[in-house]
Formats: sequence, C-alpha cells, structure tokens
Amino acid sequence: MITEADKEIVKSTVPLLRENAKEIASTFYRDLFKAHPALLNTFNQTNMKIGAQPLALANTIYLAAENIDHLDVLMPWIYTIGHKHRALMVKPIHYRIVGHFLLNAIAKTLDDKATPEVLNAWSVAYSTIASVFIDVEKELYADLGEDGQENFISLKIVKKELIANETITALALERCDGRAMCPYLAGQYLTLRVQKEGLFYNRHYSLTHPFNSKTYNVAIKQEKDEQPLGVVSNEITENFFEGDTILASLPAGNFVLVNDASHYLFIAGGIGITALLAMIKDLKNKGKSDLVTLIYYVSRKGQGAFIEEIQSLLDKDQYIPLDKSNPLTKDLLQSKLTSNTQVYMCGSPSFLDTARTYLSECNHPESQVYFETFQPRLSLLKNAANNNSKTQAL
Repeated sequence: MITEADKEIVKSTVPLLRENAKEIASTFYRDLFKAHPALLNTFNQTNMKIGAQPLALANTIYLAAENIDHLDVLMPWIYTIGHKHRALMVKPIHYRIVGHFLLNAIAKTLDDKATPEVLNAWSVAYSTIASVFIDVEKELYADLGEDGQENFISLKIVKKELIANETITALALERCDGRAMCPYLAGQYLTLRVQKEGLFYNRHYSLTHPFNSKTYNVAIKQEKDEQPLGVVSNEITENFFEGDTILASLPAGNFVLVNDASHYLFIAGGIGITALLAMIKDLKNKGKSDLVTLIYYVSRKGQGAFIEEIQSLLDKDQYIPLDKSNPLTKDLLQSKLTSNTQVYMCGSPSFLDTARTYLSECNHPESQVYFETFQPRLSLLKNAANNNSKTQAL
C-alpha cells in the first residue's frame, strides 16, 4: 500500500522523469520488445513511429502520479483509456510486464539519482495506478457477458463500397460464428486487426450506424498522402473485399450521448463525421433530430462523406457545411450555443484544438464538451486533470 512518504517522493521526482522522458521511453520500448516481441502486436506501430505512443504512455503515468492523492478526478480519462485497452485485449499480465520494464528504464536512465527509495516509491505508485486500470478493464470485459473473455473474433465483409468521391471506403460486417451481434451505443468504435509482414496492426473505427442487431458499419479513409502510412486503413482499402473475413474486437468507447440534453451541437472535421453520424441517426430514431445542429468541416467542397444522408436527416438550418474558404470561427460557434448545449466533437487533434479554443473563449462549460480524436494527445491528457470534461478521448 502506498504511503504518504511514497507519494511525496513520486510527486517530487515527476519533473525529473519528465526531463528524461524521451530516454526513459526509448529504453523502455527497446527492452520491452526485445524480451516480449509479441507485444508489438498490441502497441500502435504507426503512433510509435510518430512518437505519439511513447509520449502518451509516459504522460499517462506521470499525470496519474501527480494526481496520486485523488485519482478519482481522472476516472473519465481512465475509462477512456480502459475502453481502448479492452478493445486491444490488454490483460493484467501486461501491466506487470510494463511495470517491470518501466522501472528498469527509470533505473538505467537516472542512474545514481534512482535511489532505492525512489525506485520503491515509483514501484508502489505504479502498482496503485495499474490496479485502478485493471479494475476498470475487468468491469468492461464483464459488461460483454459471454463474449467478454474472447480474443479477437472473425467478421465477414458483407458489403464494401467507395463513397465521398471514392476517397472513403464504407464496410458492413457481420459475425462469422453465428452468434448474436454485441450491442453498442452510438459514438462507440470497432477495432479491426490486420496482419502484414508478420505483425498484427490494430485500429479503432467509429461505428457509423446505431445498433441494428445485424451488422457493424464503419467508414475508412485511405491514407496514401500521409507519413507514416496508415497500415490498417490502406491494407483494408486495397486488399480486403466482399466475402473476406477480418479480425475484430467487440465495440468499445465512452464517447456516447447524454440522454437528457435540450440541444446537441456536433462539430466534425473530415472523417470525424463517422462517430457523430451514428449519434445523429440515433437521435433521429428517438424523435429528437430537432435538437441537433451539425457543423461539418472538410478541406475542400465535395470531399465530405455521407452528405446526402446528412441532408436527409437534418433540415437546412440544422446543417452548416464548412471548408477552407469558409472555416470554423468563434462567432459561428457563439451563435449556435445555448447554456444547455452539449457539444460533441470529432476530428484531427489540430481541428479539435481550434474548436476547444473557441469554445473556451465563448465561456462554454467544459463539463458539456466531449471529444473523440485520432491520436493520443498530450493537451487532452493534461486537461483531464484540470477541468470537469466527462470525456477526453485519446
């Protein structure tokens, strides 16, 4: 059990670990993958290449350590990460392995500054933090019922079509084992797994339809012009066809609707429309589409996905399309906000940073703002501890 003395040592040494975060992370991943190469199948290799994964892991631990006295304030953020871990089949044994190599990396990097007292305090703190995540993830596995203990399952691609000027691939998938489809909430995601050059790669894709008990539907943007290339998205787009099977874990995520809102403002950037589309459809099915406003930004006119479907769901004054020639502004947001507006946003980190800045300038309550983004994001990690946002997606 962690003592007050341990807590003080941990909090006082967080700055030292942050200063050496890059070297600690480099040592940690090098030694971890050398001893347990199978874990390459769990960690996001694209995020590893761009540095997002090491940064997210390090700052997750440091942020939790800084808040070791009141981890309860981080529970929304812990649940967000917990859903990601459940989708990737992270188990308690993985925390023990990570803890071992993290402490070794701290010891190697800090050398004589890593005294026995410091290492012991960090060992106890890590165990405390890990136990919170393990308990949350145990709950999430249990919520799946009989499916909760399974590994990745096989889904069959029953429909594949190109949309949005052939820049996005829409898939409909069904279970191959004949079992019932696992229910999910609008805004959650499906995790797809592909194998390439001996490694498994995983990626989360927002479900574009509310639960219908028949198929899971996702939309995938091919990433040919980005570096590093999106391995899963490009592999599915180019090499998977109708009738093929693909590995997946069951739906996850805590980016979901508040049920009693009087107004929903959805702000989408590019392919970020996917998660929000399911929410809008869900509200339509419940007779609440009149409570919806959608702001949808794309780089160029004509690049948007599901435009005809959006126009069939919403009246003209409820849908505001934007592009580079007509970008998102503070004044536009201010004109659409009420004191009771619940704001849901999905898009790239830079797009969300801009939207969050404008919302803050409009003095809109953080507790009424919900995010889903495409990469681990340090700014969202920090704000998890500093505001009342109920969802900070990483």
